[in-house]
Amino acid sequence: MTRSGRTRGNTDRVARHGNDEPTGWIAWILFGGLMLVLLGGAHLTIGSLALVRPEALEGSRSDLLLDVSLTTLGWIHIVLGVLLMVVGAGLMLGQVWARVLAIVLAMVAFVINFGYVSVYPIWSVVSIALCAIVLYATVAHGAELTRAYRH
Repeated sequence: MTRSGRTRGNTDRVARHGNDEPTGWIAWILFGGLMLVLLGGAHLTIGSLALVRPEALEGSRSDLLLDVSLTTLGWIHIVLGVLLMVVGAGLMLGQVWARVLAIVLAMVAFVINFGYVSVYPIWSVVSIALCAIVLYATVAHGAELTRAYRH
């Protein structure tokens, strides 16, 4: 027993399983970052298609969702795609600014998917579940990823 009243074995266990060791939640943060990069690529593709061949998207649900021209919609998709890809890459690299933006983007996606539950029930529920998991992993365990890169 040490002066603080702890046994040596207990101190060793705390040192081995302390907050400095990364957990399996890091994989969910990396998954979230990868999904942001892939989603950004999809938005870039849709935005480019809207600019190059707007007739391919005319009359589609994306055309009916917002009352804007397809050129404007294309630029919105391109800007959103670039933002998502940059945030996803930053999240996978453990950047704090990317964690903050990923949390904001996941909350926005959570609310938007909740709004579309009646239109796309299965996809919306799956998206809401993934947003919740990635949100929890990023908020509760985001610092673990940063520490893992420092070691």
